[in-house]
Amino acid sequence: MTVRTTGSHPDFLKLAKEFDKLNHFQVAIGFFGEDDAKLLMIVRANEYGITIKPKPGNKSGYLMVPYKDDKGKKGFYKLKAVTIPPRPFIKQAWERNESKYKQMILDGLDGISRGKQTALGLLNKLGVESVKDIQESAVQLRNPKNAPLTVENKGSDNPLVDTGELERKVTYKIISA
Repeated sequence: MTVRTTGSHPDFLKLAKEFDKLNHFQVAIGFFGEDDAKLLMIVRANEYGITIKPKPGNKSGYLMVPYKDDKGKKGFYKLKAVTIPPRPFIKQAWERNESKYKQMILDGLDGISRGKQTALGLLNKLGVESVKDIQESAVQLRNPKNAPLTVENKGSDNPLVDTGELERKVTYKIISA
């Protein structure tokens, strides 16, 4: 965006319009799941924790959890419940980077006032940076550790990393406020 000046005065109408956009748009960051309710369930279960029990009416009273042993033989473990502890990778990303985001906003407001940045450019920059921070948080999270059964089935002990889908699916959108 180039701000025209009249003599030494910037085009205040353009500046006002850019600043007004910040009242009408916001950046939403996370997992939107329009096509993937299963992913949203996994994200919620890991961010907040959950205990999974057999459905009412399940005659056996057990969850059947598949496994494959080191010789390739498949089977099922019978479990009364599975507890996934909270692994708040989204909350941790925010807490670790809150001051950085505040500084990005202040710098962006300064850039807008100087005609060197747009409101939507600022929101996009915040979105890109926040997505990167959530991805890093998911990859770096190590505690609480996976249960031994999970490690056995997954083949690794990184709690939030398996296929890479979780990191790939975090995104952002610019939405109307």
